Amino acid sequence: METDTYPREDVQKFLSDKVCVKVNPGKGKDQKALYDSFKVTGVPTLLMITPDGKEIARSGGKPPPEQFVASFVNPAWNDMVNAEQAKDLKKAVDPAFLLATWYAETEAGKKAQEFVRNHSGDAEFKAAYEVKAQEHERTTLLNKGNWLLKNGKKADAIEAFKALVAAQPESKEAGTAKAMLKKLGVKLEEPAK
Repeated sequence: METDTYPREDVQKFLSDKVCVKVNPGKGKDQKALYDSFKVTGVPTLLMITPDGKEIARSGGKPPPEQFVASFVNPAWNDMVNAEQAKDLKKAVDPAFLLATWYAETEAGKKAQEFVRNHSGDAEFKAAYEVKAQEHERTTLLNKGNWLLKNGKKADAIEAFKALVAAQPESKEAGTAKAMLKKLGVKLEEPAK
């Protein structure tokens, strides 16, 4: 894959905003533990994982180089289209969000964004999609704050944690952010009663 797949322009574009990690279970306990934690049964296995460790896509085996991007995108696309055809828009939320957010640069991602706009008039779809978007925002801000803190950018981390608390103060993630801010010596203003 290093010589025929990864150098391809479409693959480079697809992976440009993602962190790629190659895990070899024969190269130490940590790598074996990571391999086992995702229940990998064969190699190569390609996984797409969110920053908080949630698996969002899996492709087993070595896809033909020209099918690499499709091996991730097509399952979500098919799920979204099938849900729409079954008139079960609530079931379309997860694949539409995956495509529109994680694969936004692909043609399917762009079409999923259009799909979301086209179905925003459906109250149930819109509400479920907004819940998914808020969950994504919370985990993104919390992960960003933790990453910034780990990398010596305390002031930026504080801003990320504060943004999370301001945006969704009652969430579990905001509770974690408040604890981090307290640990960093930041006093938060109590809301007016």
